Amino acid sequence: MSSNPITTQIDFFQKRQQHFESLQAQTQAQYNQWAIVRAVYFIAWLGLSYWAFEALSPWVFLGILFLGFGIFLWMINKHLAIKAQKLRYQLLANLNEDEALRLQGKFVRQETGELYAQVQHFYASDLDIFGKHSIFKLLNRTRTYKGAEVLADWLQTPAEQATILTRQETSSELKELIDWRQDLEVDAWQIEDVHQPITPILEWLQLPSFEVLKQKYLRYLLYLPYLSIPVVLACIMDILPLQWILAVFIIHGFILRKVSGLLSQYLDKTSSVANVLKAYANLCKSIAVPAFKHPHLQKLQAEVNQATAHIQELSVLLERIGNRQNPIFALSVGMLTLWDLRYFIHLENWRAKHQTHLAYWITVVSEFEALSSLAGHSFANPSHILPQISDKDFIIHATQLGHPLIKAEKRVCNDIQIAGLGQCVIITGSNMSGKSTFQRTVALNTILALTGSVVCAQEFECSVMQVFTSMRTQDSLEEDTSSFYAELKRLKQLIDWVNEKQSLPTFYFLDEILKGTNSKDRHDGAKALMLQLHQAQASGFISTHDVDLGDEFSEKGFVKNYSFSSEVRDGKLVFDYTLKQGICRSFNASQLMAQIGIKM
Repeated sequence: MSSNPITTQIDFFQKRQQHFESLQAQTQAQYNQWAIVRAVYFIAWLGLSYWAFEALSPWVFLGILFLGFGIFLWMINKHLAIKAQKLRYQLLANLNEDEALRLQGKFVRQETGELYAQVQHFYASDLDIFGKHSIFKLLNRTRTYKGAEVLADWLQTPAEQATILTRQETSSELKELIDWRQDLEVDAWQIEDVHQPITPILEWLQLPSFEVLKQKYLRYLLYLPYLSIPVVLACIMDILPLQWILAVFIIHGFILRKVSGLLSQYLDKTSSVANVLKAYANLCKSIAVPAFKHPHLQKLQAEVNQATAHIQELSVLLERIGNRQNPIFALSVGMLTLWDLRYFIHLENWRAKHQTHLAYWITVVSEFEALSSLAGHSFANPSHILPQISDKDFIIHATQLGHPLIKAEKRVCNDIQIAGLGQCVIITGSNMSGKSTFQRTVALNTILALTGSVVCAQEFECSVMQVFTSMRTQDSLEEDTSSFYAELKRLKQLIDWVNEKQSLPTFYFLDEILKGTNSKDRHDGAKALMLQLHQAQASGFISTHDVDLGDEFSEKGFVKNYSFSSEVRDGKLVFDYTLKQGICRSFNASQLMAQIGIKM
């Protein structure tokens, strides 16, 4: 008997979680040891420096002071490196825990993707593309704002056939690179504020150049610290009078006044996202590592390789210029070295060279994040398959098609096929029998297929098409709109769309059509809509309780009737959620009302 693929994957991720937790514990012990060594060294260094100051010459004292300080800085960096490694192991453990929980239908990440949802989108709100229990949460393995935005855009926009096939092929290659994919995610995740948008930095790029920095004498003044610093050291060693230090700081302060106000404008635009750039620099370094085989991955990698040094340079510049916000640093190192002027000029030079490139570089890196998300979803769900993307006008063919957000042990799979434009499938059935869930199952897997992802099926073939849904229309007090009128507005949106000259056929899903009106109007309205859609470049599903609608169109060649039903066993309603051919003749409203205590 073969093992359950979901259970196998859960076990795989849990073992990886335990492995990284063990490495984290070892690194924690090493971190604690270094903390003790640092403290002992610091005390010994201070004691030795004091003794040298009292007993030896000033030159020996300065030598011990600076050499000891250099060693102490090295120890700090070593300690910080151990701390970073400990954090990395912790994040890798958390990441694998998240993968295992995701396979159990538990989403622990906070990002819902709702901020990326397009207003009045054709299907996003009806199909749980975004939200607390959504397709976005199922797929998302991005960490940057832009990476998540790219993935969200893919989920809301059908790609061309060539693009879909490229995403399938590239994500298939990335699928097996689990260590690299998880390292890529952690490279960004370990940076604070990684989820922040980079809009401020893009706005900074568009700022006008500052004329004051074009004055050549300011650039010559950058060499002034090479004279000022020896003067300050000479004053400390009592070679020159202390008044010289005051003179140095007055002169430097006068120079920095020229740029301090302008530099504050820079910091307003850049300080909040300096860390985000550090995350992108880390991602660039990781992307450079693998020897990719697919030409598209090689092309993206080459573009990232060209950008890596420049993004890293900008990240370092912003980090260093941000040091001026520390008052102690600003009054000592910053004032003495003309820090603001130096890095203001460096930033302007960077902006002049790469002003038009950064947004594109960020998008390329973000595409890797989105592709890694598709690959991660595919790896975690080995029973899901890559769909066939057809170049026919319209086709949906699926066997054992299941809802990707329903747990495997509860999921009921069905087969469906629609071929050709102008086709309509009418689904009748009793309440709670599965009509809405089935439509969402077909629609969601179509969206996944058009995104470039694997789908929850044994076989799946579809054309490139535009999905449109009308399933969750609600009333609105703000707009003074009833639920029935809200549905009419949604249907008008569909009619307007299909009546335009579209490059893609429309795949529509209309759930409990016109439920807010009387049976005759519902029947006549649904009939008229079906006939209108039959003439358009569209095919799709309509679910209804109106069995007469199915009867009336049963002899029409463009309509197929399917149904879901329930049965009473031992006084209780039982649903099998299995799609059947034909019209449903039994309904269960009275049984459902009786079950909750309403006497019939």
